[in-house]
Amino acid sequence: MFPPRIHRYIFIIGLIGLAAGMMFGTVPTSIPQFVLFGNWLLEGRWKEKWSLIKSNRLFWILCSVFFLHLAGLIFTIDIPRGIDDIRIKIPMLLLPLVFFSTSPLTKSELNLVLKFFVAGVVVSAMWCLFYNFSHELTDIRKASRFMSHIRFGLFINLAIAVLVYFFKETKNLTRKLGVLFVVLFLITTMFVLSLVTGLVMLTIMVGVYLLYLVLKQKTIYKVAGLSAIIIVAAITFYFFKSEWQQFNFVSTDKSNSQKSTSYSGRAYFTPDTANKHKENGYFITYNLQYDELHEQWPLRSKLPVYGKDKKGGKVIWTLIRYLSSKGLTKDSVGIASLTNEDIANIESGVTNYLYVDASPIANRLHELFWEYRDYKQGSNPSGNTLLMRMEFWKAAIYIIKRSPWIGVGTGDAQRAFEKAYYRTETKLSREWRLRSHNQFLAITVAFGVIGLVVFLFSLAYPAIALRNYLHGLYFVFLLIAVVSFFTEDTLETQSGVSFFAFFNTLFIWLASFAKKAKQ
Repeated sequence: MFPPRIHRYIFIIGLIGLAAGMMFGTVPTSIPQFVLFGNWLLEGRWKEKWSLIKSNRLFWILCSVFFLHLAGLIFTIDIPRGIDDIRIKIPMLLLPLVFFSTSPLTKSELNLVLKFFVAGVVVSAMWCLFYNFSHELTDIRKASRFMSHIRFGLFINLAIAVLVYFFKETKNLTRKLGVLFVVLFLITTMFVLSLVTGLVMLTIMVGVYLLYLVLKQKTIYKVAGLSAIIIVAAITFYFFKSEWQQFNFVSTDKSNSQKSTSYSGRAYFTPDTANKHKENGYFITYNLQYDELHEQWPLRSKLPVYGKDKKGGKVIWTLIRYLSSKGLTKDSVGIASLTNEDIANIESGVTNYLYVDASPIANRLHELFWEYRDYKQGSNPSGNTLLMRMEFWKAAIYIIKRSPWIGVGTGDAQRAFEKAYYRTETKLSREWRLRSHNQFLAITVAFGVIGLVVFLFSLAYPAIALRNYLHGLYFVFLLIAVVSFFTEDTLETQSGVSFFAFFNTLFIWLASFAKKAKQ
């Protein structure tokens, strides 16, 4: 319809719009894809496009996961949900179709697309930080405004990898310093917003990259490099081990023994010896006098003792844990010993006085430890990020065992999970009975072992076949994507599908043409 030059401009605009827009929700992600596909339709050249894709094995391999979902409709009971799943997966067909029938990007065009992606991540990070500091958030994860905090961390990590690529490419000192500043800003953002998954991913990325560099060196440097990596790994392991030991520490202080009566002469409640929870080594069920807490707390705070704190937790529970963390008895004397600052901390939902000055990462680690011990004691894991996944995975494995080869179909996964939770008598609250939160399990639930093989092949074959032609950033992206697949249903949401389909197709498309040109 338009001259080829105009169609090329529209194509580039669609790419940079998608690269930046995928950070900001459904509409900014969808509109650039409509632009790309609409431009592709208006461009015509059907015979030429068909000749480009019909014999391109990589195109069909990339589309195989979409066709797998399409085939899964054949034995699906819940057709409306199945069609909705197909709608979400459309980028896995649309983007390969557009890319593989279009001339590849030049290096400058690719760099432009990558710069807009980084710009989108930076703007999103700035907005999330502003929102975090301008609101009194009870849950730091709510600071991620446009997607889950876990997925946001993945986007930030890929942006950091892109910035490192630009840092190596440019020789201008000012630009290098600018790139370094943005990298530090994004890392700081992950710390401030407690994006633990993102920080773990960053650690993995750095570790893999260092290992790659070390293995390329001469023998003496290999030994030195590997030794350094082992030392860092040992220090990291020691840190986690010491934190775990500190968490399980039992104080030998006399105040950590059960007394018969409080200072006012009231009998303490019989401690729950099965409850092993402690704060800073002090058992939370010891020396507990509910009547005195009920009487004395209103004298120090306007929040009702059996109401909610600012994080949504029960005030009484936060109070008991906080008193325990200071080695105080849970009675009138304990409350009287609290400072006004302590009272404010309790009202804010702080359960341990040490958490006030500790880093968000250390606090999050202790929360995970607490959740794990709570779970092992038979408590309901609802709302606990890590432990709920254990329930999700158990339900997924239950479903797979009942339909191992072809799965339950494209739209029936949710129905299957609901039945699995009922039959396995899960303790999860109904609102938390979610799907697997593991992409490999999600594929196997829907399409069985056969579907899993197709999915794994679609990931592995392009990386192997094009290994000498792929951009270095592809392998970073693939690492991020695959690691995310273990803890997230990355391809079950539009933002996750668009992220994966865009970068996976982009790099494989460029490598495919590079290989063809060389041959």
